[in-house]
Amino acid sequence: MYIPLWAFNMQTISTFDFDGVIYFGDNQPGVRPGPDDILITGRSFQERQKTEVWCQKFNIKNQIFFSPVPEHLKTREISGFHKALTLRELQKTMIIALHFEDDPVQKAIIEAMVPEVKVVHLVHELTEK
Repeated sequence: MYIPLWAFNMQTISTFDFDGVIYFGDNQPGVRPGPDDILITGRSFQERQKTEVWCQKFNIKNQIFFSPVPEHLKTREISGFHKALTLRELQKTMIIALHFEDDPVQKAIIEAMVPEVKVVHLVHELTEK
């Protein structure tokens, strides 16, 4: 596998879905991201405030990328495309080691659109898909 020299200066991070990975309910955090990791959520930009308040409550200070789609138009597929496109954009400036995802529909979209990113599938029934 060829790795260009400029890649050695790039930061390596992991990315995390929010609902079903970081968030398991109002009083139940899930997987904890590292300090430099990034959250990519299918939540709409309209849900930013309540999401950031929850993150502050559990001392999660990571950068969050929200979907640009209004809340009433969200679908699992749109969320998957949003995450895949965000991962592609992030790859321009950093190396994505892993993406943590609980939704099989979104996982499939991410793997199809960004096959070089390894997706860790968290399988559970604790949150609605």
